[in-house]
Amino acid sequence: MNSVDMRNPVRVACLISGGGRSVVNLHEKIISAHIPARVVLVACTRANVTGIGAAAALGLETCEIAALPSETLDDRLDAALENSGAELIVLAGYLRLFRVARWKNRCINIHPSLLPRFGGRGMWGEHVHNAVLAAGETESGCTVHWADEHFDTGSVIAQRHCAIDAGMNAAQLAARVFEEERLALPEAVAHVAHWLRHGGTRPNFNFDSNRNQKMN
Repeated sequence: MNSVDMRNPVRVACLISGGGRSVVNLHEKIISAHIPARVVLVACTRANVTGIGAAAALGLETCEIAALPSETLDDRLDAALENSGAELIVLAGYLRLFRVARWKNRCINIHPSLLPRFGGRGMWGEHVHNAVLAAGETESGCTVHWADEHFDTGSVIAQRHCAIDAGMNAAQLAARVFEEERLALPEAVAHVAHWLRHGGTRPNFNFDSNRNQKMN
């Protein structure tokens, strides 16, 4: 990325529902790999989410938005994101269906399976990994995709694969998939940030990322 990109980083807001490890990893990769982006807000819609504390410990701006009343949640969430000046929304383990309308082509999600398999409502965390194992799959992985009005149906930006060993349980598979997520999400953010600044064709790669490629 050129120096102009680094002087004008894309402002990223991350939505979480849990421990925030994807946000921590993304923030660290942005710094170490010189990705032209900056996390300007980490928000959640659940009380006592540990990821908020993890983000705050890194000096990141955080916001906890009450889930109730539910009929105003989307409006309140949009307002917080707009107030942060966000240009890109990253759903980093966010479990609610996000209203994409104001953020079309500016919102991406990471999912712990090789979509379109093992996606959709209720497919998150160990629910995904248990389903993958129950289906007798020999490989799994993760997908970064554009968010749309449904769970896990947007166009794919990047995928990374990993093997499933015989006798592996859901927790072991989750750990292996997360190692791929740690690479896939920063890689996707880098490409999308470049697109937001320079234009051209929207990143819709629809191919598998090189499992051995690492960002410096």
